[in-house]
Amino acid sequence: MFSIDGIVSGFDTTSIIEGLLQFQQTQLDVFNARKVEITTRQSAFGGIEGQLLSLRSALGKLNRSSSVFDATNATSSNEDILTVSADSSAFNASYSLTVSQLASAHQIGSQGFASETAEIGTGDFSVRVGNNDETTVQIDETNNTLEGLVTAINEQSGDVSASIVFDQAADSYRVLLTSSETGESNTISVTSNLAGGDSPTFDLANPVQAAQDAQVTLGSGPGAITASYSTNQIDGLISGVTIDLNSANENEAVTINVEADTGAVEEAIEDFVSAYNSVIDFIDAQTAFDPETNIASPLLGNRNVTRIKNNLLNSVIENVAGLDSGLSRLADIGVDIDTNGKLEIDSQRLQDALGGNIDGINPSDIRNLFGLNGSTTNSGIRFLVGSDNTVATDRLIEVDITQAAEQATVTATNSISDSIVITDANDDFSISFDSGETTVDFTIPEGTYNSREEFAAAVQSVVNNSSAEGAREISVTVENDRLTFTTEEYGSNAQLAKITGSALGFDGSEEDQGVDVAGKFYVDGVEQPETAVGRGRVLTSEETNAFTADIQLLVTLTPAEIDAGREAEITITRGITSQLDLFLDEVLDAENGTLNTINEEFDAQIESIDESIERIISITDARREALIAEFSALESILANLQNTGNLLASQLSTLSIAGNN
Repeated sequence: MFSIDGIVSGFDTTSIIEGLLQFQQTQLDVFNARKVEITTRQSAFGGIEGQLLSLRSALGKLNRSSSVFDATNATSSNEDILTVSADSSAFNASYSLTVSQLASAHQIGSQGFASETAEIGTGDFSVRVGNNDETTVQIDETNNTLEGLVTAINEQSGDVSASIVFDQAADSYRVLLTSSETGESNTISVTSNLAGGDSPTFDLANPVQAAQDAQVTLGSGPGAITASYSTNQIDGLISGVTIDLNSANENEAVTINVEADTGAVEEAIEDFVSAYNSVIDFIDAQTAFDPETNIASPLLGNRNVTRIKNNLLNSVIENVAGLDSGLSRLADIGVDIDTNGKLEIDSQRLQDALGGNIDGINPSDIRNLFGLNGSTTNSGIRFLVGSDNTVATDRLIEVDITQAAEQATVTATNSISDSIVITDANDDFSISFDSGETTVDFTIPEGTYNSREEFAAAVQSVVNNSSAEGAREISVTVENDRLTFTTEEYGSNAQLAKITGSALGFDGSEEDQGVDVAGKFYVDGVEQPETAVGRGRVLTSEETNAFTADIQLLVTLTPAEIDAGREAEITITRGITSQLDLFLDEVLDAENGTLNTINEEFDAQIESIDESIERIISITDARREALIAEFSALESILANLQNTGNLLASQLSTLSIAGNN
């Protein structure tokens, strides 16, 4: 800073100027203090936003349609024999399973050779697994050793793995081929014309391990079910349960128990309570007043914070409309509010409620206390999901199904014989899916099929086990000696056409397309129904509907079960955490949410203060420059006067001396 202190006058000019500018400095201090205060409040609201985001995350487990309430827990009485897992579609039950045989991969070995680098003949070597495509490798002078053959096979075939093993008993090295897939259908076949080398021919037909399917038996009575599988991982034997076979013991039955995973539900509820209490603790800390220090927290008395806290509190203590009075609030399952407005859990009552040990409380109904759920009066119509637009209402909501969903079904024009021989001359066929846009080729395993049903099962297996892009699952049955193909999928996306294959009886003209479900919703029986859109077997209400917006129903009714009336009544309930979620959406919305509006107000206030500070600084700088200029001028005048005085003093001194003389 420029300073003229004490040049002539000896004044502390800087202090004088700053004193004259003290009013402006006081204004700056006030504005800066106000800015700090607003920034602190804004930061506190940011902390509340973070807490609410954590709460909404905790609500997700309880709100989602596929929630923890659908979680199941599967256990095995002997995991050395088998391990199990289950998804939400599994039914609670106990099963007895015996594993008599594991699935194994086919292995074949060559004759013995003196070393890993022993020379073999040259020519073509072809390998094929099951009905997969054949792989041919060429052996010439650059790779005609055991190691060369193994490398060539591994580089060109994904169906088998080749290796060299040492046969200790014969003191020789052998090439070993192992199928990459287990099961009887995945046997290895080899064609070789290799000649020369250390052996007249190369023989790779020595069986080392047979290809076999896993064999299991469900139950032990006269109606026990015995099944075989090509792999040691079994899906489909028990609905929703995956079984991994580890060892075989036909003398020991393993018990599989499938039950609801109440531990996951309890954990999700505990996480929700913890997140809720964390929000309350944070708000209390930001609105507190300490009488001993006379210090108030930044949000004390803030009406927005009070509104948020009151809404949170009201959401967790309200009864859920539409539920039975025996189970309509959190306290019914041991989650209650304490004197500080926080939730506390009676763990024993919660466990009893989840375990079905409290009279009047059905564990399957506890989910209704939390998320958005629905029920219908028709078992062929199941509520799937809703959205934030879906309202819980006490109005009478009915659904009228006008069209049941249908699959695509085609029947061959020509019949097939009861005994069918498949060779390489008639083993190919193709199906066009999706209106002919996707055509997939298939190959039927060669052999003799002694019945139409056996042949139909083989064709179905080929299609459903295909990994070809565009393939769809179908069921294949026999009707009046003719094959009938039916898609597993329902609706307009399910299409079959242009089926070819001389052994199947189709002439290529047969085609069909599925039909989507259709229906509409009625509210209080009004004449103008609320519309819906069907896709497959899922009926979705339009999002603009006033009372049924975004309701999705899974309709499994058949055409014969559709009548002229309304098929079901629907009850929609919105549980506590679902209501909380709606409130949090209102508060946290990035554009129109409460917190965003508050934050914008803070930003506007800070911007206004910054403008005022800049204006005061500008005025202060201008006044400082003016004062410096004035004091500079004063110093200049004083300097001139001082010079004049010095001159006069000098002249008077001269006159005085002259007078004395």
